[in-house]
Amino acid sequence: MRYYPIFLDLRGRRVVVVGGGKVAERKVRSLLRAQAAVRIISPKLTPGLARLASRKKLAFTKRAYRKGDVKRAALAFAATNDPATQRAVRRDAEAAGAFVNLADNLRDSSFVLPASFSHGDLLVAISTCGASPALARRLRQRLQGTVGNEYRAYLRFMREARRQVKELIPNQQQRARILRKLAADLGTGWVRSAKPSQGRGEVGKLLRKSGIKTRS
Repeated sequence: MRYYPIFLDLRGRRVVVVGGGKVAERKVRSLLRAQAAVRIISPKLTPGLARLASRKKLAFTKRAYRKGDVKRAALAFAATNDPATQRAVRRDAEAAGAFVNLADNLRDSSFVLPASFSHGDLLVAISTCGASPALARRLRQRLQGTVGNEYRAYLRFMREARRQVKELIPNQQQRARILRKLAADLGTGWVRSAKPSQGRGEVGKLLRKSGIKTRS
């Protein structure tokens, strides 16, 4: 089976997680980092999830799953050890038009979670389409060793550079050319040297070569 790779903006969107164990906790923490509006349905919670609920980081309904709990959800996660509950969540989510992920059940899930890591705005996700989650994790670990935290500052700079270029240069093709040059010529050296001031100077040089007046 082939999957369509996509990064979702879940800010403020309702996401329902059925189950309160360790598997659910891992999913919930990732969802909270994405600023989703998380609701957990479960008779009990791990200590970590209980702390998050007590701090109002998520909504918690202390009971077993009921039909209709996934209504209006953008995503639903079934992370229980009860097959009947897992099937019910999948059935109800599909009826409600929500994508659903069933823990350890690739066949009946409408989406799978990749192995991933992030440094600020850099988010790297890897999937083997279910063939080998263990390999995906190993590849993630290998990439984490080569793509370091220095990209966090670099991407902050690139975000600001992109804003300035879009503000100062009306021609779309010209903007694209300058941004490509920044990414190609500046990227590796800037990341290695970690000198933001040097990076800003390079942006100014490129803009001046294009006949664009910049702030001193």
